[in-house]
Amino acid sequence: MIELLAGYLGGLKNADHFGVVTQINTLIQQLETENQVFLQAANGLNTVITAEDVAYKKTQKDWNVERLKDEDKKMDDLMIGTRSILAGHAAMPDGEALKQPAREILQLWKDFNFKTNDSYSGESSKIINIYQEVAKRQSDAEALGVWTYLQKARQQAVTVQSLLALRFDELSSRVVGELKEARANTDAAVKQVYQIINSLQILMPSAEITALAQKLKAIEDYAKQYYLKSSTSSDGGEPTPTPDGGGSDDGGSSDGGSDGGSDVTPVTPEPTPTPTPTPSGDGGDE
Repeated sequence: MIELLAGYLGGLKNADHFGVVTQINTLIQQLETENQVFLQAANGLNTVITAEDVAYKKTQKDWNVERLKDEDKKMDDLMIGTRSILAGHAAMPDGEALKQPAREILQLWKDFNFKTNDSYSGESSKIINIYQEVAKRQSDAEALGVWTYLQKARQQAVTVQSLLALRFDELSSRVVGELKEARANTDAAVKQVYQIINSLQILMPSAEITALAQKLKAIEDYAKQYYLKSSTSSDGGEPTPTPDGGGSDDGGSSDGGSDGGSDVTPVTPEPTPTPTPTPSGDGGDE
């Protein structure tokens, strides 16, 4: 008898999990049998995997990304323009009245290590901090012609932070809620089918059942070897899925990308729903 266990499914990442259970379901549905207990369990598995497919696809699209990119671009343009105005005054000959105030305000860009390719949260926070410092000398900023732009940049920063909060709320509810429940239902259905197959191997052995068990065991062994750090399997327990292709709050990659190469704030790429996620990198410098 080839004992089939479903416990390892709980340790798989979302993309790997969906790929593995899809392979399992394909083999289950191909078995030709009149055993009504098996057929009922197989139909139930097919139904819950369809539900997991729907939930999984929802986690792959972050509808706030495009708006975040647009609002961040406005924020970048305002800060780049403000910096250019200050740099122009700072480059004036010595003795010009606005030269020193421009240099002092411009120094804030260095003090806060501000770059337009910072993370969304990092860049917006720095803009608010710069604005607060400049507000202490508003008359100088008005004389330099940058106060209005800094006010607009601060408002953009607030908008970006609001979008980030909305984005996290939506992503957390989708991933932790619907997808986690869908995965748990799928694992329970796989476990039920496996218990039936294990019983059939003993009570009603056949070449077809043995062949199916061998193929399913091969999927299990492959998943343990390539998708899990440990090759030890234990049946039971609820899955704790992790968001596939995740990233940091700035839209960067959790796979260790580095900054350097463009003027665009890093944005989380939308992962392709394949059994093995593709790592991505972050954006570049100003």
